Amino acid sequence: MSKSRKATAQRLNANLVEAQRLLASGRHVFANALLEPLLDESSLRPEALYLSAVAALMGKRIESALHCAHEAVASNPEDARYAFVLGRSLKAAGDRAGAALAYRRAIELQPSHAEAMVSLGIVLKDQEQLEEAIALYDRALAIDPRLSAAHANRAHALALRAERRAKEGFDQEPDEEFLEAQGRAVSLDLKNPQLHRNYGVLLLQARRHGEAAAAFNTALTLDPTDVESCLRLGDALQDLGAVMLEAEGYRKWLSANPPNPQVMCALAGALARLGEADEALVWAEKSTALNPDPLTDLQVANVLQQLRRLPEAMERGRRAIDAGGRLPGMYPSYLLSANYFHEDPSPLFEVHAEFGSQLPAETAARPPRRTRVGGERLRIGYVSGDFLRHSVAYFIEALLANHDHTRFEVVCYQNNAHSDEVTQRLKGHAERWMVCAGLSENALRSRILADGIDVLVDLSGHTAHSRLMMFATPCAPVQICYLGYPTVSGVPGIDFRITDNVIDPGDLPTFASEAPLRLPRTMFCFTPDAAAPPLAAPPALAQGFITFGSFNNIAKVTDHTLELWASVMRAVPGSRLLLKAGTMAQASNRASVESFMAAQGITPDRLTLIARTTSTDSHLAIYQQVDIALDTFPYNGATTTCEALWMGVPVVSLRGGTHASRMGASILSAIGRADWVANNDAGYVDRAVELAVDLPRLAAWRAASRDRLRAGPLLDGRQFTRDFEVLLEQAWQREG
Repeated sequence: MSKSRKATAQRLNANLVEAQRLLASGRHVFANALLEPLLDESSLRPEALYLSAVAALMGKRIESALHCAHEAVASNPEDARYAFVLGRSLKAAGDRAGAALAYRRAIELQPSHAEAMVSLGIVLKDQEQLEEAIALYDRALAIDPRLSAAHANRAHALALRAERRAKEGFDQEPDEEFLEAQGRAVSLDLKNPQLHRNYGVLLLQARRHGEAAAAFNTALTLDPTDVESCLRLGDALQDLGAVMLEAEGYRKWLSANPPNPQVMCALAGALARLGEADEALVWAEKSTALNPDPLTDLQVANVLQQLRRLPEAMERGRRAIDAGGRLPGMYPSYLLSANYFHEDPSPLFEVHAEFGSQLPAETAARPPRRTRVGGERLRIGYVSGDFLRHSVAYFIEALLANHDHTRFEVVCYQNNAHSDEVTQRLKGHAERWMVCAGLSENALRSRILADGIDVLVDLSGHTAHSRLMMFATPCAPVQICYLGYPTVSGVPGIDFRITDNVIDPGDLPTFASEAPLRLPRTMFCFTPDAAAPPLAAPPALAQGFITFGSFNNIAKVTDHTLELWASVMRAVPGSRLLLKAGTMAQASNRASVESFMAAQGITPDRLTLIARTTSTDSHLAIYQQVDIALDTFPYNGATTTCEALWMGVPVVSLRGGTHASRMGASILSAIGRADWVANNDAGYVDRAVELAVDLPRLAAWRAASRDRLRAGPLLDGRQFTRDFEVLLEQAWQREG
């Protein structure tokens, strides 16, 4: 070889080495410029084609990558690297079958080719050939234990296998194996935000919410632009009950990144849960402006409900449902709003029937009734997202505490991730307790079937943390709805609803399903807070004027309600009105109430508007400033009514035509005060005036109120539970 030819060959080889170095550093454009002249050199052409394919893949020039990879393999079919890059090119082009063949050829040529094993595993995993994929990852890790891609993809494949098993009916806790595998992958590549995010997703599936939040936080530290990590972190914090931190996280992300409608909508939801409705509406509207989506419309509707703008909330919710194709999951918040809005039961039943018609037809046979041998206990399952300090807990505790465990076996399914002291107390009343937040519908249904539940009771309806959709495909021979939702559910798979003779004496519309089971006295059994403040004399005795009050959710404070209250105040000269609600701190709510009442002749100086308090004690103590409580309409109070009565405050209620507008009548009848219930607007005003003009009567009631409540059905947990158990047995027998 001549000296010049030798120099040329050395230069070309040096260019080949430099191209490899450039590719290793990610500078594929410069590498490609060096490689092009080498394609004309026969001795260097195969390697140049191989490296050109790598450069083309890095530059996302898929056609060029395919051409070069095919040419490289044709020029040297025995090089495993060339087969591997052909596999990568085919996968990038969407030819997964061809990619799998190329990867298998690479492994055949080089049995220690760990990267090819991982890549083949990924293709097989995507084709749901999970067992072979996992075996390939294991082989790769035996060759290179520090291969983070093998750890990460093995963990994902194990997670998919666990999910598949859950869907097939295996109800079990998530396997620790895939979590450990993903944890190892993270430890081998600590600067990889995607690995941390994926680890967080797996931890969420395992319901390890604190660890999941930490993983997502790390992912965001490494990549502050990642939308999914931001949203997932919010989910984990919400599950932990840390809603303030959730909102702060969304705010921080939005302050550092371009506007994103998903994060804006999530922030609106967090703010709404915190009662910050004014700011929530701003973010919800911004979200819809960027992305006019039915789900963002639903978020706007939810916030409007908290701002006393019910007609707009209903209109926006209806629009979202129709635009979203009337999917069942679009209905719950709209159905809840309908209870605040409608005074006639017919449209309420109609919209719930519409919801039920959108549910898929039952795809599995109803579990058969088992034969109870020798007095065997009836297994009762209670499903709720409110087994904690929540309105539902005030009414479910007495039932759980007084069940006859010689006749009934009690199993509770807790559908929220965080607990409190109330949760711990309730747990002591059940034979079995399962936290099911995060489980798929299929997994939870499988668990309930495995538990052999005879009668399954939904306590949430269309409220937050509900599992109502699961009841559409029956999990138990008998299914019942009770307590947490103030009307029918609309779910055809539910057989009965538990009510009472005051709420439903037989005049409400009927469904083919959800037949009423009527308790003889009241459907409510209240458990007061043990540390409630002591009773005090009516404040009017010292102040010289009557203070009316209501502590109900602002969505219940409809225009009709305010009209009633204004009429009462006009009839009681000098009276005041104290309103307490979680969102009363919002400027728009205060302005709305004050302007409406001013138009009714009630000036702002006669109104005291109070926002949420920090503790139950301080909340109840405010009742010491109230002489008479005024119920809302058409959605009466329940917990607030019972709390007022426990603090010695009489309650005036208006009985309407819906379940929600008869709850006050049920509670007051149970304490022997049906005389505080009116059947029309004029009667409501009359009853309030009768109480207001007789201060000695107010004082006498207040002093004796707790003794009277203790002596009546409203607090009689033992008899209430016996009556409830009779209905459970009736439901079991009637269904059979």
